[in-house]
Amino acid sequence: MALEEIKEKFAGKWKQDRKENFEEFLKVMKINYVMRKMMNNVNPEEEISVEDDHIVVRFKAGPMTKESKFKLNEEFEEERMGIMMKIIGRYEDGKIKMECSPTDKEMKVQHATRERVGEEVLLTVVVGDGDVTCKRYFKRVPT
Repeated sequence: MALEEIKEKFAGKWKQDRKENFEEFLKVMKINYVMRKMMNNVNPEEEISVEDDHIVVRFKAGPMTKESKFKLNEEFEEERMGIMMKIIGRYEDGKIKMECSPTDKEMKVQHATRERVGEEVLLTVVVGDGDVTCKRYFKRVPT
């Protein structure tokens, strides 16, 4: 049931249209100045799909591509921006929610939520207990 709803609401290609507080998020992630400036000037694309019992998010920013493939409610490990994370994805209240716990205990937990807002997908990332909140808005890429 959840996977069908995810497919209906989120499946497709999306391109970042705008962002809020992204550079502050990158600072908290300890991304160096040059890389922050480069990342802040790119509008990545992501493709969301459901394959069997997995959610797949393919992310493309310039020459870099990354794929996340996971089952709901099952923990998995993945490197994000050079930081190894233990992640669990859930589908609650019509939103894809990811709790990302860094294996480096000096880094703070992140809560990432994807939700449909009108014709857009809004990705909100909250670091720690609200230390930094970053929002990224994606518009559907016409097929």
